[in-house]
Amino acid sequence: MKYLVFDFDGVLGDTYDSRMEVLLEKGDRTKEEILQHTDQYFTTSTHSRDLNLSEEEINIKRDWVLTFGNLLHQKGFNLFEDFIEEIRKIQDAKLAVVSSGSSIYIKPKLENCGLAFSHILTFEDHHSKEEKVEQICKDWDIPVKDAYFFTDTVSDAKELGNIMNKNKIYGCAWGYQNSEKLSSVLDKNHVLDNFSDIQEIKWT
Repeated sequence: MKYLVFDFDGVLGDTYDSRMEVLLEKGDRTKEEILQHTDQYFTTSTHSRDLNLSEEEINIKRDWVLTFGNLLHQKGFNLFEDFIEEIRKIQDAKLAVVSSGSSIYIKPKLENCGLAFSHILTFEDHHSKEEKVEQICKDWDIPVKDAYFFTDTVSDAKELGNIMNKNKIYGCAWGYQNSEKLSSVLDKNHVLDNFSDIQEIKWT
């Protein structure tokens, strides 16, 4: 059995352009400022477990995530259908999703995508992706080191590298951060440039 956990935005969900539109429509930052903040946010995690966020800080983040998630849901976006098709081809796999985004826009999109996820854990479930991955692996009754994780950001690779087998973390270069960025924390054979590259992974 293979145990695969996927980030959502930029991996399964093609949300980048819609996200940018929503943030621009808020009108409090220029496109350049948004781009700079986006790159910074996805390079250094602001919600990892070791930050020891206060309850007040978590509540502020939750309010923002829910407000933004509602706007993104209204705006609309597509899934990376060709990648989902590649995932469908993988035999004997348990699948899950872990995201820092809101269930408001994630769960409706995944309901009819043709993949059966045992878990879809979002910010509403916990702010830390480490906690969510550990919960999934506990429910699957496997060591965390046995799970694979697919992300499109440096921050995820760093955060989850604290608890997972780094050889089972893969970057998806069609997302928020490109192959060059992902290669700063993952070796080249752990960066998927094309959707079909997932078929080249030697599952262990």
